[in-house]
Amino acid sequence: MYELPARELYDDILSGEHILVQGIADCVIEEPDGLIIVDYKTDRVSSPAELARRYGSQLALYRRAIGTQFGKPVKSCVIYSVELKREIEV
Repeated sequence: MYELPARELYDDILSGEHILVQGIADCVIEEPDGLIIVDYKTDRVSSPAELARRYGSQLALYRRAIGTQFGKPVKSCVIYSVELKREIEV
């Protein structure tokens, strides 16, 4: 779980309200120089770009929340597509 200002997600909110975002990264690999986040997706897609477009904002939130929680930089966010059988860097 990660709390962030509501105005960061919604342009029309002017107050100081916050939103609690909940999610689970499938895998976080800790290396000496930072973290790698891997999220597995089973969507039936024809291109890596489609998955990156669909889930880029999700991975951006994971990057922010996990980096903050671990106190380490996130060096990489990766989607692993089961359908395409490949990694997609986002």
